[in-house]
Amino acid sequence: MTLQSGQTIQDYIDAELHARPYLRLSNNQRIFHFAFRTGEKNANDEWAFLLDIMRETYQWDRLPADVPVDHMPDASPRFFMHDENDIIYRYERHTEFTNLTLIFKNAVGMSGKRPDYFHPDATNVLPDHLISTFPGELIQALWLDMSADKTPCQPSELTALFGHNNFTGSHVADDMASIFCSMKTAPHQDGHFGFTRVLIQNNKLSDERTGRLVQRILEIETYRHFAMLSLPLVRELTPQLAKTENTLQRISKGMTHIGGERPTEVLEKELAQITDVTARIEKLSALTSYRLAASKAYDALIQSRIADLRETRIENFQTISQFLGRRLVPAIRTCFAFERRLDDLADRAQRNNTLLRTRIEMQIQIQNNSLLHSMEQRARAQIRLQEIVELLSIAAITYYMVGLLAYVLKGISSDFIDQHHRAILAVAVPVIALLHYTILRQVRKSMRKD
Repeated sequence: MTLQSGQTIQDYIDAELHARPYLRLSNNQRIFHFAFRTGEKNANDEWAFLLDIMRETYQWDRLPADVPVDHMPDASPRFFMHDENDIIYRYERHTEFTNLTLIFKNAVGMSGKRPDYFHPDATNVLPDHLISTFPGELIQALWLDMSADKTPCQPSELTALFGHNNFTGSHVADDMASIFCSMKTAPHQDGHFGFTRVLIQNNKLSDERTGRLVQRILEIETYRHFAMLSLPLVRELTPQLAKTENTLQRISKGMTHIGGERPTEVLEKELAQITDVTARIEKLSALTSYRLAASKAYDALIQSRIADLRETRIENFQTISQFLGRRLVPAIRTCFAFERRLDDLADRAQRNNTLLRTRIEMQIQIQNNSLLHSMEQRARAQIRLQEIVELLSIAAITYYMVGLLAYVLKGISSDFIDQHHRAILAVAVPVIALLHYTILRQVRKSMRKD
């Protein structure tokens, strides 16, 4: 959030709440509404383009002197509206799209006793390069004609007017106006884009309520187009999702051994497969998460705007809510079903991943326990061998000590020693062995204490 110089957070919030005021519209209006997908890029190019278009439309040689500077900012605003020469330009910048609305006052003429709705030459008032050079992708174009026509419209008349029979009709705003919406685009004369058409018979609404009604219609048409953007993406990725589901199902079926003994190498191979499936799931989620979340938000807005219309049915016509309930809702549910399948698949993959990791850890612990037991057995064998070696060393040392004692006794000149030489050596053998054994025990005790 970026605050302007001297602006408080309260000012920012208040400005945002009132940033897009409703129009105040009288009767006999012709409205062209365009929605462009522009993304979250810098909007300065859009603003520069809009200024050029307005210069062309209003025939400005320069910005009009009577327009306050804050109405013509240097940088791109999030909302801008300018009214001059019975032409209104309305610009709205949203997160991923931009709305541009051109309103021509007193533009619907009469053809006999009936207003001349959707005259073939009416689009000539639009700038030639409006669509082709706008810095964004056109997603929706709407042509709305509104008059005070009180004559009820018949389905056959609208079929001739719209060129097809795929339209809706209903009374709205407490039966003070009637709306007939063409739900199918008609090609523009240059062939580059098509209009959906809306006819409003406005009999009793005030300028404020008229503006709110028109705004709701424009929003419904815009949001329903953007809500559908996720459908082709979902249909494109559904085969990949199905393939990933089958792969995970095959891996899960192969995990029935989980209670038995399997080599760690086999488990690690299965874990690598689960990891690959998880990576594919994350890729699908990255490709669809933003688009699906946007569709969910747009769907909620559509339902809110339809409720605000307070439709009542006209005989032989389906209402907007009925049409969208049959056409839009199934598409949105398809997108939501894809999202639920993807979330469920991610949960299953995570559970399998956890299960396999737990199994591998258990297998490793079992192997470690077996290794420790083997090491313990080898240590015991080494201790026994060491004890045997120690006993042998006692015998060897005793033998050498007795031999040394014999040499010592031979070197002593004594009748007693000469007479008892062998007895002395015999007694010395157990004494020397016992002494050596005692010394070894003391050394062992000292090492154990350390």
